[in-house]
Amino acid sequence: MRLGCLPYMNVRPLVYTLESGGLPDGWEFVYAPPSVLARMLAANEIAAAPVSSFACFMNPDFGVCPGICIAADGPVKSVLMLSKRPVESIRTVALDTSSLSGANMLRIILKEVYDLSPEFVQADPHPSNMLQLADAALVIGDPAMQYPKDGLHVLDLADQWRKLTGLPAVFAVWAGRGITPELTEVLHNAMSDGRGLLQRIAEEESNRLGLSYATCYDYLARIMVYDMGERELQGFELFREKAIAHGLLDNVAVNK
Repeated sequence: MRLGCLPYMNVRPLVYTLESGGLPDGWEFVYAPPSVLARMLAANEIAAAPVSSFACFMNPDFGVCPGICIAADGPVKSVLMLSKRPVESIRTVALDTSSLSGANMLRIILKEVYDLSPEFVQADPHPSNMLQLADAALVIGDPAMQYPKDGLHVLDLADQWRKLTGLPAVFAVWAGRGITPELTEVLHNAMSDGRGLLQRIAEEESNRLGLSYATCYDYLARIMVYDMGERELQGFELFREKAIAHGLLDNVAVNK
């Protein structure tokens, strides 16, 4: 079985023990950003992945592993719009081509909170270049945490979503056409084991990313939400409803 995996710190507690020899015989990981994993799932190139929530909205035939998500119930620090001017005055936004959930959640937030419909341009995930292309840049994952924020306006999408809806922002879930009882058990065991190793994971991620241990541990232990409980399910479904209401799923064949 081929499984997709994100290359970001936020997924490490879900896959750490699997990466360390815990995958069943014959199983393997394929690493790619969210938008690429979504395309691979749609093409049946992988059985399942921790994929963008928005990819599930685009592909209603995907099964979702119950009880697991990648979410935040307040500021997340890793899904950010960075802007050179106040949010109210932006006219163009560069979107990280890696992003599906973040890009579409940002469209919703800018329209509902700020009554803005800026021009969006796709860009590779290099914040400096993105901010040369547009007034603002959506940056996700590790680069969002690493990039200097001095002199920039920072809009944290999970914080804005919580203020708008009162619910957590669910950015990703384990999903695909290969969600079987065996895989579900493997994933839940991996999550349980990984959450018992947060100190070790934070130390390794600190060395890999050049961030402080305290920053990495706080992010993994306090900020990230991995249990898909009732409020997370409500946040997930409200994201779907708002995506439909804003017409973001009108051309899903193109998005695939």
